Amino acid sequence: MKHYIIYLPGLGDHWDAPRRWALKLWRIFGVQTELVPMQWYDGKSYDEKLDRVLSSIDRAAAAGYDISLIGESAGASMASNVAVRRTAQLHRVVTLCGVVYPQADVSPVIYGRSPAFKTSMSNLVNSIQTITSSDSPDFRVITALYDPVVDHRQNILHAKKPIRVWSVGHLTTIALCLTLFSPIVIRQIKK
Repeated sequence: MKHYIIYLPGLGDHWDAPRRWALKLWRIFGVQTELVPMQWYDGKSYDEKLDRVLSSIDRAAAAGYDISLIGESAGASMASNVAVRRTAQLHRVVTLCGVVYPQADVSPVIYGRSPAFKTSMSNLVNSIQTITSSDSPDFRVITALYDPVVDHRQNILHAKKPIRVWSVGHLTTIALCLTLFSPIVIRQIKK
């Protein structure tokens, strides 16, 4: 099985270069990776960001890969929304310290700076109902023992048991899952 992982980052747009570097190292585990930059603060619409993700899925599908999405933090909302649209094409969806609760307590300042993220969160209302049905792709939720940025009640999908990694903090957990804990993440993809 050839695995292709599409990684959807969170709000830290300026961290895309280190993310790409870490994802390239995942190839030692026999997976291909692609970071689709969300650039949440660039002012572009939700639909433009969604189209980039859908195009990546189409390219990977045409090449015959088993495709999985990883949605990090705010990117988990996009991954969840994409999963509903492309259920048949996706092998697995992993949320990493992800915001997947439509009524999450997100600062109005963040929504003001990123209307696309606000739209993604609004779209979660309908997506969550589909995700929790039996027809959705296989979801895995990876979360920290304690995350002060994304409360555990906002990153757990109903009826999906979370995988808790031994880490404290939002950015710390994401960085560890991209590097030291990457075998845990990849194992969830390959299961």
